[in-house]
Amino acid sequence: MFKNLIGIDISPLRSAMIFSYIGGLLLITIALTFALPSTWIIFEEEFHEFKSFCWILFAVGIARILFTYLFARGIKFFFYLIILGSLLKVLELPLAASNESIGFAIWYLIITGIPEILLLINIFNPKAREELKS
Repeated sequence: MFKNLIGIDISPLRSAMIFSYIGGLLLITIALTFALPSTWIIFEEEFHEFKSFCWILFAVGIARILFTYLFARGIKFFFYLIILGSLLKVLELPLAASNESIGFAIWYLIITGIPEILLLINIFNPKAREELKS
């Protein structure tokens, strides 16, 4: 997948880990965008409990990056936590977008859904399982 972009072939397992990092960074970015004071996002007086959710999202993003790093260091248990987190995120996507405006729903599904789906496609690739066993 990355061969056309960077000129070298990257294994599906490494591609999945790259998408896991990207997903974690996107969660952190989205959380900080909504949690920190901004001039273009003003809804705190209506949804004051949403700010605590943003910090939870930030913590999940940090955990996601930490799990990916620890798996890359050789702790295989975190491989399953990465898969579990990605599956939960895919299940959460329609729930998060269901009660929102169509603009937010499409934006949220595209920005956070694409890295998760690409991660799952790459991580369930038979070549990735072979690489994990070795």
